[in-house]
Formats: sequence, structure tokens, C-alpha cells
Amino acid sequence: MKKDRFVAGGIAGFVASVTCDLVGITYKALGWTDRAFNDYATIVLTNQIYSKQGFLGLVLSIISHGAVCMMLGVVFAYLLMFTSSNYLYLKGLGYSLAIWLLLNTFGTLLKLPLFINMPLNVAYSTLSTALIYGLMVSFTLKFIDKRMHLL
Repeated sequence: MKKDRFVAGGIAGFVASVTCDLVGITYKALGWTDRAFNDYATIVLTNQIYSKQGFLGLVLSIISHGAVCMMLGVVFAYLLMFTSSNYLYLKGLGYSLAIWLLLNTFGTLLKLPLFINMPLNVAYSTLSTALIYGLMVSFTLKFIDKRMHLL
């Protein structure tokens, strides 16, 4: 199979997105937080929270988050081309931490809903799911490279 970083990054970003959505929805169901990254995706894209509008709203928020995470996975796959795959999991954690910081910074600066006066439990829940994203995107890229040699 021909090597294709774009496809590998997109797949890795999508897998990581699904994992983050499952964790975020679980956090919300347990009452640990009132928002997850799929909510942030719809706020950034449409300035609305669709997950509170029933099942179809939740599906749209998950699709939005998946699309954003696929693009971020592609960027991560290409960044690895300029460095190496050494310390892949640490790079994934650093990348996801940077995404978390940038997302919160720009959301606050732009005064987007959900970003203003963020409670501590929300900050920790989004930080943990961001770090899960970094680990999963790294793990999936490593898996893809071993099985399909797309990197």
C-alpha cells in the first residue's frame, strides 16, 4: 500500500475523536462536568450547543468534533515527518496539551460560550480528554504504521 500521511492522520484523528467523545459523554453522564469537547466543536463552528438538543444534536456535535479531530490528526502526522516518531507518546501528549491551551485561550479571548468562567472540574475534564486524544492519536498512528505502513 502506498504511504499516505494524510489518510493515516485522518484515521488517527477520527479514532482519537471517538475515544474522547466516549470519555467526555461518560464524564457528563456521571455528573463530573457539564460539557465535553464535542460541545466545544459546535460552539467553535456554529456558536451553538447542539448536544443539548436531543439525539440528533448529539450526533451533529460528534460529527463536528470528529471533523476537527481528523484535521488535527493530519497536522500531527505531518509534524512527525519533520521530527521523527521517537518519543511518539510524549509528542502526542505535548501536541494535545498545546491544542487544549490554544482552544481555551482563543475561546476566552473571543468570549465564546462555554469558555467564559470555566469551572475547575470542566478544566480538568477537558484537559484529561485532550491528553487522551494525544495518546490515542499517537497509538493509532503507531498501529497504522506497523500494519499498513502509511507513514
